Amino acid sequence: MRYLFFLRILDFFFPLLCGICGREDFFSLKIGLCKRCIYAARTAKPSYRCNVCSSPMTTPFAVCEFCDSRNVFFTKVISLRDRNDLLGELLNKLKSNHEYPVSIFLSLGIRKFLRELKILDLDACILLPSYSKNRIFNSDLRPFSPSSRLYEETKRILRIPLIDPLTKTSRERQAGKSFSDRFFHAYSAWDIHPNWKDRCPSKILLLDDVFTTGASVNEASRILKKNGTKSVYVLTYLRVSD
Repeated sequence: MRYLFFLRILDFFFPLLCGICGREDFFSLKIGLCKRCIYAARTAKPSYRCNVCSSPMTTPFAVCEFCDSRNVFFTKVISLRDRNDLLGELLNKLKSNHEYPVSIFLSLGIRKFLRELKILDLDACILLPSYSKNRIFNSDLRPFSPSSRLYEETKRILRIPLIDPLTKTSRERQAGKSFSDRFFHAYSAWDIHPNWKDRCPSKILLLDDVFTTGASVNEASRILKKNGTKSVYVLTYLRVSD
């Protein structure tokens, strides 16, 4: 009772405004977006998806051309939503301005997927931010990770530890690179931490903010598998569909 009263006091003095338009309504107070922007953020659900990367497909083939034409090292990708312009703007606010409340909306639906992943008996999870000065995740260098809320829900439902077996050897960002350049850059962007060489857990859940070309998570999965991992599942807020 005291907790609910305290939340109402906070809502009165520090209302949670819509992460897009700045309005305040019942929905913005609960999930970080107002009713109008929630409708604008909706995307059409495709009839079929690839069984590996979950990309939308127009025909009921099991695997898309992307996953069928190259070495894909991740086991399966799960994205909570397909990206559109409004959702992309929302994710940029989360990444650039550290506007944590917008992650409430972006992570809606995650609990359903995590409960389905329980049967896999995963061993650990890894946060894969878009950029870090030295490591893939280092709280001393980057106090906020866009994927933090993904991990909070993962920890609560799956109860698996967060590990940090990868280091980033390149200071370049993936953003702004062409499709092919992303793969070339990713190949030399990551390395295994000496403490985890040949000692990575068997089943890993890789958390990232957005699946664009799959270059980063694919290379991370390759390195993990080279060092003992058997299966890598990927969970993201958004997926770029075109």
